[in-house]
Amino acid sequence: MDKRVIVVSITIIILIIIASSFTYFERISQISTSLPQSVTSSTSYSSSSYTSQTSSLTSTSPQTSVLSTSTYTQSPSIILFPTSASGFSLVGSYLSQSRYGMALLYNSVTTLYASPFLWNIEAAQGQAIMNFNPYLNVHVDMSNIKKITPSISVNGYPGLMYGQELWFPFAGKTEVSPYLPLPMIVSNLPNFWSILNFTVYENVGVIDDFSYDIWLSQNPNITYLQYGDFEVMIWMNWQENITKGDPYMLSVGSIQIPTLINGTVENLTWSVYVLPRTGSANGWTSIYFLSPKQLEGQIGIPIAYVLKNMGSYLEKARVSIYNLNTYYLDAIQVGMEFNDTNGIANLGYNLYSWYIENA
Repeated sequence: MDKRVIVVSITIIILIIIASSFTYFERISQISTSLPQSVTSSTSYSSSSYTSQTSSLTSTSPQTSVLSTSTYTQSPSIILFPTSASGFSLVGSYLSQSRYGMALLYNSVTTLYASPFLWNIEAAQGQAIMNFNPYLNVHVDMSNIKKITPSISVNGYPGLMYGQELWFPFAGKTEVSPYLPLPMIVSNLPNFWSILNFTVYENVGVIDDFSYDIWLSQNPNITYLQYGDFEVMIWMNWQENITKGDPYMLSVGSIQIPTLINGTVENLTWSVYVLPRTGSANGWTSIYFLSPKQLEGQIGIPIAYVLKNMGSYLEKARVSIYNLNTYYLDAIQVGMEFNDTNGIANLGYNLYSWYIENA
């Protein structure tokens, strides 16, 4: 074969390979730029970094843990919600045990329990519907509500649970992340943000609080609650007068908590109340943290920071049994306590996401 023919053939082959390579890389570039944000990024917050307005933390009582908030850079998340469960509704009414109905929501690593938990409704017309599609819309539309205990200004607490509660109503344990494997001794907790994206709405009735309901015990395998166990409520959005009609509720001061509000960390001064016994002389102890303003949107709370710094407030209420090294964080609930007005409640909330992030 003529050498010139061989050279020309080799040249043509090389040019074809080069042209194919350009086409391949151009296609890869087109694919990468056309991916949705949820695929190209592990998080989708409106702010890529959070900057605190102040770095100092003060309180009316001594604190045992300090969380630096001079700068906060977004880190990879544990995505608790939304889950892969979508396109269904969980309905609660007084007519059957559906008021305590439950669903288990699956994600890639973790699970969550959901329940309408209408624990103080004896009779009513209508329903509380938890609609997952894919975010959570809780809508309460009930009338002629009759309470089990009329003196308690709460009808129920529809919401989600992460962790372990072996008592009523969940009596179960979710799948947990290796980063936050509840139950976990409080002193061993990592410093983390719990970040929600939510809105609330109120047509008739009262949203007592949109809140965290957090449970601690010295034995996470207990099946009922009593004195020595702790309920920690963090009220982010609230309307209830916490001291009305309860002479045992004690105001024990205030605490500055770094709070993530729509991309910015602010040191808010939260009011603190303690109910030494809940329900009876042998009832568990409840401690409440009330935000100074009504929060909505993307809200982050450093839960471990709160738990590690609440001991001195309990002592002001003469509850001196709390020990960071012996108490477990059993579970974290998110939801809404609500109350009717003249037997009618038409209100609810939307929960778009729930993340756990390293602080």
